[in-house]
Amino acid sequence: MINKAFFLIFLWGVCLVNAQEVKVSAWDNGWAGLTSYNGLTSYNHSTVFLEVQNSQGNPMQDWYLSFRVDGNISNGYKNFPPYKLKYQYSYLVANGPNEDNIYPTADNIGLVKTPIPFLNANSYWVYNSPYNLQIKYYFSIKFFYHLFIEGGAYLKDYVSYYNYRVNLIIEVRNRKGEIKASAPFSYWMQILPTDNLPVEPKYGMQLNASAKNVWLEFKSANDYANGVSKSYPNALSTYSSTPYEVRVNALSNNLTSASNKILPINTVKLMIKENATQRTMGEVYLSSAQQKLFSNTEHAGNKFFDAIYSTKPGDTNFFDKDYEQYSETVFFTMIPQ
Repeated sequence: MINKAFFLIFLWGVCLVNAQEVKVSAWDNGWAGLTSYNGLTSYNHSTVFLEVQNSQGNPMQDWYLSFRVDGNISNGYKNFPPYKLKYQYSYLVANGPNEDNIYPTADNIGLVKTPIPFLNANSYWVYNSPYNLQIKYYFSIKFFYHLFIEGGAYLKDYVSYYNYRVNLIIEVRNRKGEIKASAPFSYWMQILPTDNLPVEPKYGMQLNASAKNVWLEFKSANDYANGVSKSYPNALSTYSSTPYEVRVNALSNNLTSASNKILPINTVKLMIKENATQRTMGEVYLSSAQQKLFSNTEHAGNKFFDAIYSTKPGDTNFFDKDYEQYSETVFFTMIPQ
């Protein structure tokens, strides 16, 4: 019986040591109190502490550091939308170099530097980092993050004297996707703006019915040599109480016929002109990627714009093609600035 008891205690000790090879924890610098509809930036609000000790048996040459919202962000009465919160990298502090004698930086770790929205799925501070964390002895890094609460009129629905509880789960994974460390992290925030509710911008866009079906037709050798063009006066109208941008994209990168033959969509150019002045506002070759078509300042009444679709002279993409109708869907998007 004595030998069996000793054997069990010994195994427990081995498991305890292995569990501490990679460790993560986090803390905040105080609750986040929003007092303006313009939003909140809490500088260096959250610190994430990564510790590695005797990790040579783990594949930690490539690793991930992520967080996710655990449950609802709630004050007991309302649930705050997580995507209105964001983290942004500030700086890091390490206790020294790694086993390769390389000091960590945001660049050699591959830290995400753009604002990262909160999600109920994993959001990544570090994604597939090449910085080697196979450590013989002890190594640690502190990551400091700003916390953003997005501003806007939406906040009126979440105003409360009661604090919201933000619960996060932080995880470290190795290159195999195995969780090597995990920790809960929680803090409070309050939504209590004391300034006036902002006026929401009013804006809109309409496509003229005559411009919803665009026809570019090749009828002669001259059309193939010089390209074809079609103008649609007053194709687009907008109104806006704020500056805005209009973007355009196609559903795919190809025009497709009924017999499944294709033509590249970027063989077609779209130009926009202001109808009243005939000033060129912008031009793009169509693509499935959303592109800026033009921008404008605020204007009380409607503004009208002409659309001109055209092809390049002598474009060989159109040579030796069967006479068929090729089509694709194009989307226009108006974005207030």
